[in-house]
Amino acid sequence: MRTSTTLQKMTWLFAITTVAAVGAGYAAVAASSRLRSPTVVVTFNIEKVTADLTERADAEVKLRDLIMDIEEEKQAKFKKIEEVTTAIESASDADRALMEEQIDQLKLSALSFQRFSLSQIDVERSLMFRDLYQKIKAAVGEVAVENGYDLVLISDDNREIIVNPNMQVKREFQVREQIEVKRIMFASSQIDITEQIVTHMNLEWEKHSD
Repeated sequence: MRTSTTLQKMTWLFAITTVAAVGAGYAAVAASSRLRSPTVVVTFNIEKVTADLTERADAEVKLRDLIMDIEEEKQAKFKKIEEVTTAIESASDADRALMEEQIDQLKLSALSFQRFSLSQIDVERSLMFRDLYQKIKAAVGEVAVENGYDLVLISDDNREIIVNPNMQVKREFQVREQIEVKRIMFASSQIDITEQIVTHMNLEWEKHSD
C-alpha cells in the first residue's frame, strides 16, 4: 500500500514537472517572438530598374556602335557582289567563268558573315542583360542591408496575362504557363523600392565611370 502511494506521488510529481517544462517552453517561445522585430518585406520592378539604369543606356550605345560597324561591313560585301555582277556583263568569255566563281564565293562569304553577325549581336545582348542582372542582384543586397530589409521580392503584380496568336503553342497553355510563374498578386506601392535601387545603381555607375 505504501509502495502504491509512493508511485502515485512520483507520477503526479512527474506530470507536474512535465507541464511546468512545457509551459516554460511556450513562454520562452512567446517571449522571443515578442522580442523579435517584424519581418520587413519590400518589392521592386526589375523591368523598370533595368530600363532606367544609366549603365543600360551606355551599354546600348556601345551595342548600337557594334551593329553599325557590322552593317557597314555587310553592305561593303554586298556592294562588292554588285560591282562584280555589273562588270561581268562586259567581260570576255574567258573572264566570265572566273568572275561567276568569284561572285559565288562573295555571296557565300556575305551570307556567312550575316549569320555570324546576327549570332554575335545576340551573344552581346545576352551578356549585357546577364551582367545587369548580376549587378542588380548585388545592389539589392546592398540596399537591403543598408535599410534593414529582411526580404526583397521581384514584383510582377502589374504584369498582364498576354496571348500571342502567332505562337505555335495553344492559347490555353500560354495563359496557364504565365499564371503558374506568377509570383505576387498584390503589392502595396508603399513597400516598392524600385526608385531606390535605380538611384543606388546609377550613383555607383557614375563613380565607376569617373
